[in-house]
This record gives sequence, C-alpha cells and structure tokens, in this order.
Amino acid sequence: MSLSLDAIEKYIDTLARDEQAFKQSASTSPETKSAPPFRSHYSRLVSGITFFVRSLIDFIRLYLLVRFNEKSLHGKRIVYTTKNFCNVVEGKLEDRVLKPLFTDNILFINPSKEHYLETINGQKVYNLGGVARLLSYFFKRGPHVLQFFRAYRVVNDAILKHLSHREVYTLWFYNVNSLSLIFSYYRKNITLIEVQHGSMINYPPFAHPAPVKIADLFYVKNQATIDYLKTHLCLNFPSEYRLIPYARIQREYVPGIHLLYASTVEFNGLHPVMHRFLATFRRDDLHLIIRLHPREKEKEPLFAAQLAPYQVNYRFDHSPNWLEGNPIQNLMVVSAWSSMIEDSYDNGLLTILIDPVGKARYEHLVDHQRCIYTDDLTLTLEKLLTASRV
Repeated sequence: MSLSLDAIEKYIDTLARDEQAFKQSASTSPETKSAPPFRSHYSRLVSGITFFVRSLIDFIRLYLLVRFNEKSLHGKRIVYTTKNFCNVVEGKLEDRVLKPLFTDNILFINPSKEHYLETINGQKVYNLGGVARLLSYFFKRGPHVLQFFRAYRVVNDAILKHLSHREVYTLWFYNVNSLSLIFSYYRKNITLIEVQHGSMINYPPFAHPAPVKIADLFYVKNQATIDYLKTHLCLNFPSEYRLIPYARIQREYVPGIHLLYASTVEFNGLHPVMHRFLATFRRDDLHLIIRLHPREKEKEPLFAAQLAPYQVNYRFDHSPNWLEGNPIQNLMVVSAWSSMIEDSYDNGLLTILIDPVGKARYEHLVDHQRCIYTDDLTLTLEKLLTASRV
C-alpha cells in the first residue's frame, strides 16, 4: 500500500460523509421502512449466531478452496455482489448488473452483514458478512465505517493472499468491502474490475480524484462516463475502460400517452411534481408505469395508496430489465434523478427530469429536446402533445 493507514481511513471517511451529505440534501421526506416483526431477544440471538456460523462455514470453505485448490478457479470470475443487485425470477435470485457481460462460471461472494444468500444464477454464493461483522467488534478505534473496513480487510486479505492473476469484480467501489479490496495488502494479486450499476457522473464518490488506482478496468454505459472518470475519480491514476453493451430492443409505437415513472428512495413515494401532475392532467389515454427503485420494492402498497385518489391507469413494472420489459417506441421516462435517466437517454427515449437535484446531476444530458427539465409536468406534456412530439 502506498498510503498510510491514516490517509486511507481519512479517504474512506470522506467518501462516507460526502455520500451521506448528498442524500440528506436531496431528500425532501424521511425514508421510512416497515417495522420488522417483533422477535424476542432469544430469537434475535439465535438468528445472529446462526448467521455467523453459516458465514464462518462459507469463509472456511472459500479459504480452503483458494488455499489448496486454486486451479479449480480457472476461468472463473470472482464477483462481489449483494441481494440489491439481483432480480427475483420465479423465486430465485438472478444477477441484473453483470448479465450483459456474462452469466455463468462465476464465484459469487456476498459481503452483506444482514442477508445470507444461497445461490445467484443457480451458482453457489459464499457469504462473508457475518465473519466481518463479528471481527468489527475487535476494532474499537474510529467510527463504525472504519471498524468495518478493517474487519473486511482482514477477511478479504485471507482470500486474496492465495489468488494469482484473478479477475475480481465489484459493483460499487465506495462500499467498505470494495475499499478493503482496493487497499488490500495483496492488491497486486488480482485484476480489479468495477462494473457500473447506476449513474456515476456527478455522484459524490466519483466526483474527486482518488488517492490510488481504484480499478484496473471500468465497465461503463457510455462515452460520457468514461470522459467523466478520466477527469475526476481517475484523474491521477488512469484505468482501462470498456462499454457495457445495451441489449438491442425492437420497439413499437403504442397508441396513447405512456409515462414510466422511476422512483428514488429519498422521496418515500411519489415526487411532489408527480402529485401535482396527476391532480391536474386529464387524459383518458394516459398510461402510467411505476418502476420502483430496488430498495423500494416492498413499498408498492405505499405507492398504490398515493395513486388511489387520482383517476389514472397505472401498473407496476416488475420486469427484470425495464428497457426490455417496456418495448414502447413512444415511452417517456420521468424521474427526479434515478440512474434510469441515463439509460433512457442512451436508448433514445424522451427523458424528463422533475427535480433541481436531478437537473444538476444530469446537466450534461439536458438539451431541451431528448432530455427536458421541468417543475410543471402538466404544462410540459401539453406543449409536447401540441407540438406532436409524443
């Protein structure tokens, strides 16, 4: 490692603070979660011990695999992921981020401290979060984020020490587990690859030059993201870049007005601009599609309750891939600042931002033609319809 431990921990703390500040400044209402079902202290204790034991068994199995049988990993990609980066298809987890690149011959590692996963894409998942969680109690100095960073580094170093020239994929470098790989004592043993899962441009973790090389290779969605990384996160430590291929979709014109609303967790329901729109826009041929953020899937009843007072035809989109699940040529995508804005623009759909934060974040896309900002969606849509653009 070229940085001192204090410098590493200062960088990690800065990343965490910047991201938290962004989320707080962007939020207009507190995010609420359903209260977990009541469980006795004994039940929670048993559950915690069970989670740790299962994680420990996975850690031991993975350690023995890389320590004594690394040749069995030939051709395998090692992927760190969590439940949030998966879709549930017929009751089973399927990866939704790496699918355009590869789907099989993967060694999945789940660093989550809460969720134990059996399989993804029908392949075994090694769960390490329980071990890291217990180890974190032995690191008392500093805030929790740094305690977990030290714990994950111990766990991951035990694995990376015995790897040689293996491809290791991460999906969010600013997570403490991924950072423990970046700052590992055995970083040179692996080719570290970051795959874009949301919009990187103008998002705090990517906005400032990193003090080290974050990844050897970035898979991103467009050239604009490559240009941004080169002048921001990767300014001082260049990386290699490749584009993630979008699936080719045959779209068809469907009569009517079709709006796809992409939610953002910070609003805990519909955005105020959407509420005003639904209260004032009167067209029987309006069809509203609601696509919930992966962390809001359990909030469907909340959205349904908010939509109930309005006379609108709507449905929730549960497709594994919203682009493939909605092959409508005249589809318009509306959001405060969901990363779907970028996907929509890249795929030639009319894209509408309805929040100043989103306007600032995606200012490179706003051209008042393919990407529009408005705080009066009714007025904007009426103008579009009058101009026969929709």
